[in-house]
Order: sequence, then C-alpha cells, then structure tokens
Amino acid sequence: MHRFPRLMRLAWLPLVAAVLTVAPRPAAAQAVTATSGSPAAIARIRAEYAAIQREAPRLRQTRHEFYEFSLEGGELVGFYRGRELRKLSAHQFGETWQGTEEYYFSGGRLIFIHTVTERYDEPMSGRVQVRTEHRFYFDNGRLIRRVRTRNPAALPDGVSPDDEDVAHLLKTARIFAACAAAPAGAERECTAPAR
Repeated sequence: MHRFPRLMRLAWLPLVAAVLTVAPRPAAAQAVTATSGSPAAIARIRAEYAAIQREAPRLRQTRHEFYEFSLEGGELVGFYRGRELRKLSAHQFGETWQGTEEYYFSGGRLIFIHTVTERYDEPMSGRVQVRTEHRFYFDNGRLIRRVRTRNPAALPDGVSPDDEDVAHLLKTARIFAACAAAPAGAERECTAPAR
C-alpha cells in the first residue's frame, strides 16, 4: 500500500471541508400541524383505525389496573388479534378530571393516539367544564399530524395543562403495552416509573 507523505494528506482537508459545506443538507423538518401529513397516509391510518374499532369486540382482551399515573388510579384494556397488539385503552381518574388514552397499532407499529381529558368545575363533582381532545397520526414511526380540539372553544388559546406531550405519550404507550401483556396481578409492569 502506498503511503502519502503527511503534507499531501493534509492538502486534502480544505477540499473535504469545501465539499461538506456545499453538500446539500436535508430540508428542515416540516412542522406537524392539524393539516400536515399526506392525504394518502391519513386515509390509510383512518381506515386502519376504523378496522380496529370494528374488530375490537371480537378481539382477545386483557384487563389491568394501573398505578401512579393519576391520583385516583385507572384501568387498562389491551386488545389482541392472536398475539398482535391492536389497541390499548386506558381510563384514568383524578379529583378534578378524568381522561382516556387510546393507542392503535398496525403490524406492531403505533399508528394513532386519541386522548380525551375532561376537567371538572369542582373537585369530585363529575360535572365537565372543559373537554380537550388530541389526535396524533403516525406514519412509519413518525408523527405526521396533530389535532387538538377544546370545548368550550372560547377558552384562551395556547398551551393548557391538558396539552399532550408526544414523547410522554410514546413512553406511556410502551409501559401500557408491557402492562397489557403481563399476567394478571403484575403490579410492577403496571406502575408509572418514579419521576
């Protein structure tokens, strides 16, 4: 093997640096909004969501209580077609709110998350003052659309305590999937990690 003298090797550095600075960079990530994502991908996700909803009553179900995700506890139901997880449905309760989180899977991948949080007018009243929904669409493991609706809509816009953090939801989906697959009474798999 022929060895270039040290000076010749260093002569290549400015050329490499120049190529790297003019090499095309990937386009900046497109913002994920209520209208982003390709219409074809959104249609595919909606069709799969509808199929899962139709088949849910016939799917094998697992039920678990889960702990330390909310003050008043909650229940998780896993829906399976054979060994394939198709849906997770979690219902949580607190003094001033209740909420549901539903996670939908296709081919082992998360495709859709739907959350609903209802805030009460007073603690333990059960009278809903504000309802916030979020819909998250995923294509090939990437968030492509995020939709938020609130009722009453007249509330000030901006970030509210009910706005969902995608990273938190993805972490929760992994915990809930392990909980749903665990044998009955598997409290460890169904407990929120320490903060």
